[in-house]
Amino acid sequence: MKHLRIALTLLAVVSLGIMACHRQPKVKGGKDLVVLNQGQLSFYDVKTQTLTPFEAETDSVINMVFADQDHLYYTVSKNQDLSLKMLDLSKETLEPEFCADWNMKLEESLDIMYGIVSMLHVDASGEYICFFKLDDEGLMMNNVTYSMKTREVKVWDEDETIDLYYGDKNFDPSHCYVENDEFHYVTPESNTCLSDQIDFIKYFDEEDESGDLDFVPVVMSPDQQKLVFTAVVYDGEGWGYFCVASADGTHQELLSDSDIWEQHPEWLDNGALVYIGKEGLQMITPQHETISVSPGKDFAVRPITAPKYNNVRQSDLDGCDVAFMDNGKVTFYNSLADTFVPYVVEEDSVINGTFVGDDMYYYTVSIGDKLYLKRVYLGVFVEPSMVTDWELQLNECVSETYGKASELNWISNLNRISINYNFSWDFYDFSDIRFYDLNEQMKMDGWVEGESETDDYDNRLMQNMEDYERFHAEEGNYYYTDGNQTVCLSDKINFREYVSDPEYFAEPEFEFYSIDPTRTNVAYAAIVEWGDLGHGPLCVASLDGKMQVAFKHTDAANLNWGWLGNGALLYVGEEPRPTDDPEYDEEWNTTQPCVKVAYPDGSEEVLSHSSSFVVKGR
Repeated sequence: MKHLRIALTLLAVVSLGIMACHRQPKVKGGKDLVVLNQGQLSFYDVKTQTLTPFEAETDSVINMVFADQDHLYYTVSKNQDLSLKMLDLSKETLEPEFCADWNMKLEESLDIMYGIVSMLHVDASGEYICFFKLDDEGLMMNNVTYSMKTREVKVWDEDETIDLYYGDKNFDPSHCYVENDEFHYVTPESNTCLSDQIDFIKYFDEEDESGDLDFVPVVMSPDQQKLVFTAVVYDGEGWGYFCVASADGTHQELLSDSDIWEQHPEWLDNGALVYIGKEGLQMITPQHETISVSPGKDFAVRPITAPKYNNVRQSDLDGCDVAFMDNGKVTFYNSLADTFVPYVVEEDSVINGTFVGDDMYYYTVSIGDKLYLKRVYLGVFVEPSMVTDWELQLNECVSETYGKASELNWISNLNRISINYNFSWDFYDFSDIRFYDLNEQMKMDGWVEGESETDDYDNRLMQNMEDYERFHAEEGNYYYTDGNQTVCLSDKINFREYVSDPEYFAEPEFEFYSIDPTRTNVAYAAIVEWGDLGHGPLCVASLDGKMQVAFKHTDAANLNWGWLGNGALLYVGEEPRPTDDPEYDEEWNTTQPCVKVAYPDGSEEVLSHSSSFVVKGR
């Protein structure tokens, strides 16, 4: 039989053959690594460096997966019929346990692109063993699952999808990103490039390919000191190799005989990396200790710790149009369904965010004292990914007027994300702007020299210049003109009630915000008092002038607002602070900020106790 090559040190490559004599029907001892060769399972004990075939299974094994530390599931073929079995490795004596028929032939399990048997996976909830079956037309591979709870097999429809679990990565994959053809790994202490020491031209046929690589993180070593990632050229379905690097970037190596379509490398408890490759790794340091399994074989590594299945599944974010941010956490809101969806898969502290189109949410996180841009697709399977290093520190993006973090804005006509920084008392605002261009995938700087320039970058740009030109102020009132008809939008509001002292009242100046999506109401600010900045309430009025409301406890100098799709208006207001609140003070702190929703008829209610939010389309 072909042998299993084991490279355990820098000095030697140890070859172990599958034993042809002195076979033992029962397996005792270590079961750290399971190897599949020509339909037979064998167990490799890392401590003793011995390989022991498992004779109790007489059927031909075609794939396998660990569901947890003790349960190995595998598919067997008998007369081309496939069924699922399981071994409980917590028992001293192992006996195969029949689970279920897959109800398919061997040929139906073959990947249509590569003609190899589909792998087994576990889903993200930890309930299902997942397999794939070719459909009747021979065009698609459909999901087939075995429930470890109910022991039932289910064939999923084409439009049904299941979130697969690819092993406990032991690290946050959203701490990795690709920029300028380099792969970066971020920790609170550093931002390290893990690919700049590898000569990719040596391994890829064309120079253009080596300069057009994408990198994807795969798995971190148990000691958090080494990371496996892929270097891939996406030409068609993509091809490339696995790489391994020390987390500090000092040691980097491409596993030249590996293939991204083979089994993903996995770490053993002793720190050795198991992967499929033709030759043992030519190591540049003993830190990259490896076990190389020959092509044509398969392997599975027994989990070192219990897998961290996502038992609290991230809910579908599709349709969410509001994001509330509070103490570094995000909660999404679907205004049509009136449902709140906590964003549970992000572990970093979120300081701002913005919707981009209908399907993406971009946001800034703080890792250590540095800021990074991330994004998440608002779909069924939610996983955050890092976009870029803002190359800014948190203190550079906090205003000195209100102590608030800078907003994140999407300039839709340029398809750029912007963040302001460097607060200046000359403007009572930030003086500099950094952009990330989504088309060019690059950062660039802007600047602010006056009000006319800030308008170019302000997220509150007029939705439509034609709308803006329909509004005008005259003799202390605000008017809307539609054709030959002019309607007053402010004559039912006593603006003197919205100044801190009657002596400070100034004739109102009005600032247009926008018309709601249903084109029924308009939002505007009325500036009725001046200090270092202009102050006054947020207002909403129907375009026929019949409904006019100015919201108390709002201030044009520090407003956050946005329209919902149903025409309701969100804004930050105040509500009574509970008397048992530790911050309650009868003389000076009897209220607390909250987000209120004002409906098209002018009525309102509290929607959230978070005071920071962003609305899609704002």
